[in-house]
Amino acid sequence: MFFWKKPSPEEQQRREQEARDAAASLQSLEAGGLPLQAKRRLQAEMEAGHPLFTSDLSTNELLLTRQQGYQPLSQVMGSSIYHVGWQYTRRYGWNVQATELNVLSQAHQHAAQLALSRLEEEAALLRAHGVIGVRFVRRDQDWGQGLIEYTAIGTAIRLPNAPLGSHPFLSDLSGQEFWTLLQAGYYPAGIVVGYCSYFVSLGSNYTNQLKSWFGGGQFNQEITPFSQGVSQARHIAMQRASDLAHRFQAVGIVGMHIENQREIIEYERERYEHGPTDYYLDLAIHFAAMGTAIISRSKDHVIPKPKVALTMTDLRPGRYGQSSELTFRE
Repeated sequence: MFFWKKPSPEEQQRREQEARDAAASLQSLEAGGLPLQAKRRLQAEMEAGHPLFTSDLSTNELLLTRQQGYQPLSQVMGSSIYHVGWQYTRRYGWNVQATELNVLSQAHQHAAQLALSRLEEEAALLRAHGVIGVRFVRRDQDWGQGLIEYTAIGTAIRLPNAPLGSHPFLSDLSGQEFWTLLQAGYYPAGIVVGYCSYFVSLGSNYTNQLKSWFGGGQFNQEITPFSQGVSQARHIAMQRASDLAHRFQAVGIVGMHIENQREIIEYERERYEHGPTDYYLDLAIHFAAMGTAIISRSKDHVIPKPKVALTMTDLRPGRYGQSSELTFRE
């Protein structure tokens, strides 16, 4: 007969501690925060004085930050895997119908904000002034139906001789763009995002006309409801991004990134048995807008004059494709 070996008191204590840590991490994630292990790692890194920093800055960006006195602290990340609720779309209507898919819009908006808030929390634990070079990626997960993932990765930095703000700023600007922004008297306030999922159904009347040779259909014609749907989706997404910028009391948004995905959906239905067939043509639109909201730090905004530079890649044997930048002086 096989007998299970009773765990030692130390092993039992370790398991109980792991269970408490897992419960605490789950509670923190449900509140929109970070898992316990991530907090401990960042706390240990800060207490050690950042003896080794990690960064996704390029070599030129790193040298520029060093030249200006900015200290890269660590690569920080925020992510959220989100389940999107069910959203009914097929209309089977006679006339044109257009509406926002609120379930999808709210899911993307909330998932993105969760990822950004966790990125900001990691930077705050490092006592960073902000995060630059944020890369924001959305993925549809193949291993789970209705799952989306948002991930934000950037480099936390500390500015020279500057007090810490109430919260770290987030910016998707590159190191060079961030430097230029500061030189011109502006300061990043945060990343703003706006999402809208919109659905346009042409209805059987409009669709049948498009498909029929003698039903008034024309070879070259704009499908006006689809065009209006794309415009409306853009308007809603941009308005949500602008609303977030107003919360930062920003003067504008720079570095805007636009994502516009569209899907044509075709289906049909018989009115009654052996009767005529109605055809339907729908358009699903997912519009996303993201950028960095900025605030003004000075009255005079002088844009630094760019320097003419030429990047050379050395292909001679033993040089390993090393790159160097040549600056032309006036």
